[in-house]
Amino acid sequence: MSSPFSIRSFPRAIVHFDGDSFFASVEQLMNHELRGKPVVTGGERGAATSLSYEAKQMGAHRGMSMREIKKICPDVVVVSSDYTSYSIYARRMYSIVRSFTPDVEEYSIDECFADITGLRQKYHMPYEQITKMIQDKLRADLGLSFSAGLGPNKSLAKIASKYRKPAGLTCIPAKEAHVYLKDVRVGNVWGMGGSTSLYMQKLGINTALEFAQQDEHWLEVNRISKPYRDIWTELRGGFVKQLNTASDDSIGSIMKTQTFTPPSSDRAFVLSQLARNIEGACSKARRHGVRARTCSFYLKTQDFTYAGLSLELSLPLADPREFQRLVEAEFDRVFKEGVLYRATGFTLRSITAEHAVMNDLFGDSERAETKSRILETLDGLNHKFGSNTVHFASSFTARKDGDAHQERRALRARRRITLPIEKKRKSLNIPYLGIVR
Repeated sequence: MSSPFSIRSFPRAIVHFDGDSFFASVEQLMNHELRGKPVVTGGERGAATSLSYEAKQMGAHRGMSMREIKKICPDVVVVSSDYTSYSIYARRMYSIVRSFTPDVEEYSIDECFADITGLRQKYHMPYEQITKMIQDKLRADLGLSFSAGLGPNKSLAKIASKYRKPAGLTCIPAKEAHVYLKDVRVGNVWGMGGSTSLYMQKLGINTALEFAQQDEHWLEVNRISKPYRDIWTELRGGFVKQLNTASDDSIGSIMKTQTFTPPSSDRAFVLSQLARNIEGACSKARRHGVRARTCSFYLKTQDFTYAGLSLELSLPLADPREFQRLVEAEFDRVFKEGVLYRATGFTLRSITAEHAVMNDLFGDSERAETKSRILETLDGLNHKFGSNTVHFASSFTARKDGDAHQERRALRARRRITLPIEKKRKSLNIPYLGIVR
């Protein structure tokens, strides 16, 4: 197969592989009865994490509540997320790509970048054909489809992989980047946050091409910071963003849940329970040195039904106050008056290492750093005197009730324990944990 691109089209050849409906596809692969059916993962939180293409064709989309999905797609099959299995398939994906090149960046659980520069000489074929060979190998060995994008850098490769989904392959050489960038909204460019996108639009920049066409003087006048200058450089065909080829063994998400007794329909109480989970998840994120940009929360009713939402911040954080503010603004979309709730859950996703968080245009990241000093003090006190010694007022109601409940339960347990020395029979109230099957 002859190639329309010369070697000069790709002085660096970077490929981005993106799993197609990855979580839902893994579920369909593991259970043949789900194949060809509309499948949605995220049942444990009441909102869609991943959707099969059958479900997407019905109009469902990521982040939609299960209640809404079932209205437009009554035959949908909802499953709880199995991140252990997803991670296993992700590791297999990385391993297959590494069998072609050692320069692989594990970007997320269903995505990776690969530098295939120089492999033309080894395989005696053009880069787009090498990309197709790896893509076919992934499909054959895993039984899953991946969209692929080839470009002279990570930014253009990421845009290319989104161009033809599912299972498509798009090549964007530097000299033809303008053909593709004119159709990409500036907010959809990898690395552009929501606030940055709004700022660009105020400057009259609506597409990736319009941003790439600006000159150095325009960047200076509008105080475009380095992370966005790097994006600008790559959209113009340059190579700036290096691949992080270290194997990533970090956690993909952080989840905290809490069941409370008795069930409650008190809005303030349920919200306080949720705040406690938010604090716990963010505390764990700080211990691991990571931050999260997206989150989700769910409420579980006395009837064991779930409802929840996915939300997103403008930049990655591990500050519970920011996530609490976000959740409170949307809480009443999930909470229903008069309904008894028995549990809440909160999950952090889109996790990034602290050192990899880019500064933003408006100084939000600097303000977040200032606020983090309070969190450092809080973490230090809790480490020294015990966890939850110091906590935020938003979770006070839940902690007060929880501590009182634990004291009552402990008191009842102590009353059931009789260990008089003069008696031969001694009894301990050991809880029934169920039968191991």
